[in-house]
Amino acid sequence: MDKHDEVRASFPADALRASLPASHDAHESIDQLEAELQGAAPRRDSIEQHVGALRSIRELEATIANWWDSPSTQEFIADLTRIGL
Repeated sequence: MDKHDEVRASFPADALRASLPASHDAHESIDQLEAELQGAAPRRDSIEQHVGALRSIRELEATIANWWDSPSTQEFIADLTRIGL
């Protein structure tokens, strides 16, 4: 497993979903972010947009911030820019 696979695997989708009522609109953003991360060519701008939206939700802020601010996630995001994915 390379470092990018580790970041993808570490995305806390289940924890984020569990923090919200089933009817919450943010489930769609969680799903879209997870799909973007798993895609063949993830887009940094899309990832950042979803992370920003999720960070604005009080119930998700700490969980998504911990994942986003981790050095491995930040390296993954920087790599997307460097290699033009």
